[in-house]
Order: sequence, then C-alpha cells, then structure tokens
Amino acid sequence: MSKSTAKGWFIQSLAEFIGTAMFMYLGVGGADAITNEIGEGNGGYLAKAFAFGIGLAITAWGFFRISGSHFNPAVSFSSLITGHLTVPKFVLYFVSQLLGAMLGVALARGTTPSSESIMQVNSLRNGQSLARGFFLEFFLTMILCFVYHMVVHEKNRSTFMSALPYGLTLFSCHLFATRYTNAAINPARAFATSVVARSFTSDHWIYWLGPLFGAILAAALHILFRYFDYDQHNAGIDAENQAQFLRAQAAAAQHLGHNYNGQQQTTYVNHNPNGTTTSTTTTTAPTSNGRH
Repeated sequence: MSKSTAKGWFIQSLAEFIGTAMFMYLGVGGADAITNEIGEGNGGYLAKAFAFGIGLAITAWGFFRISGSHFNPAVSFSSLITGHLTVPKFVLYFVSQLLGAMLGVALARGTTPSSESIMQVNSLRNGQSLARGFFLEFFLTMILCFVYHMVVHEKNRSTFMSALPYGLTLFSCHLFATRYTNAAINPARAFATSVVARSFTSDHWIYWLGPLFGAILAAALHILFRYFDYDQHNAGIDAENQAQFLRAQAAAAQHLGHNYNGQQQTTYVNHNPNGTTTSTTTTTAPTSNGRH
C-alpha cells in the first residue's frame, strides 16, 4: 500500500469516526431531550424522527467530500458489495463507525444532567413480534441504502445535495419504525446506545442482521439496475435544455445499438445555423454481433 493510499484511508476513516460521533451526538441527544420532556406521544415520535433525520443531513453534508458520509455499517457493507469500497477500507470504516457512535452517545450522555435517562436503546415495543421487527429493520435499511446508492454512487447534477435525500430518507424511516423498534436502521447506533446504557436486550441481534441483510438487497437492486443500463433507457432526464436532451438521447442510442424490436438504431444530432437543434434517426436490420 502506497503512502498516499494509507494517508487517504486514514483521513477518510477519521472522517467516518468524527462524522458518526457528531451524528449520534445530535440524533441521540436530541431524541433523548424530546423524550424526557414530552414522552413518546404528543409529537414525540415526529420530533425524534427530526432529530435523527436532520442530524444525518447536517453531518453528511459536512463530511461528504471526505469520506462519502456513510456513518452506518449497513451502508458501508452495501457499498462493499457494489464495489464502491474495498475490503480493507470497509473494515476501517466499520471500526471507525462503531467507535464514533459510542463516542457520540457517550458525549450526549455526559453533557446532560445525570438524572436524565438514555431512552434510545433499541428494543421491540408496542406488541411488535421478533419476526416483524427483523423485517421492519430489513426493509427500511434496504430503502436507506438504495437511496444512498442512487444519489451518491450514481453521479448526476444533484449529487452534491445527496445529504438532503439521505437525511430525509432516515427521517421517513424513523417516522415508521420508532413506535415498533425504536428505529435503529444502523447497527452502530443500536450497539452504541446499548453499550453506553449498559443494556443489551435479547432481541439486539435483529438490529445487526436486519440492517445487514437489507444492505445486501439494496446492493442487489443497484447492481440489477446497472446491469440493464437503466440510465440509457431514460437518457437526458437531467438535461437543462432540449439540445442537451437530444445529445443524451443520441449517445444512449449509440450505446444500446438497437431499439426494442431488435433493429439497429442510430440518431444524429444536427446543430442548425439559427441556433436550433434537430435530430434524425435511421433504423437498419439487426446484426449478428449486437450487444443483446
């Protein structure tokens, strides 16, 4: 491993450590404050969702250009499967996230009165069964990871704002799951709150396996869409004007090399002297060496 690679891995892992600590500090601290003030009812679930969703959006925006702002072992695991992380970097991210989460929760606990209790330990509640709790964490983490892939790994003009949909997705997931599992959707979050509170429930394992299996499904969906060249079938959707749209359509047609009935299709974009743009498409019989 070169010196530059080691330096990059160190600074990215440090960013995951500090970023996860900040995220947990804001999320768990805010949720605790609301819970101790007004309880779970009277808007408590909504306020807790805001605490975690906004906390993630803020910290993810701050660290995005350094590490990608995973702050979640499930997101890192899903990125490993899709090939966006190497195994060594995944291990570094994983350790950094666990340590950062514990630091963030401990700081939230240490900067509030000792009479305040940590209410954010994950456990099944309100009649939620073990199987349902597992699949709730599974599906919600899958959604979170898939959104991350599509707004971060699939580059477009709005990628720089990826922290916003990332945080909003977590907000939406918390609205759903807080009443039933206290919404972990992140193994580091579940582990850290249990460590600091010194309380590991018998159902703690679902907050690991549920999110990690959800990460696998999210990675599979992302790979599936990439395999079928999803971006070529809807080319130009990010275009700012008609000229950009036509150029994107032409490039996609050339890339795919056929239309839906198997015929060879070529699109030409013409730039007229008056500033307008037109396109013409020619269709020929399929060749034996077509892509599909």
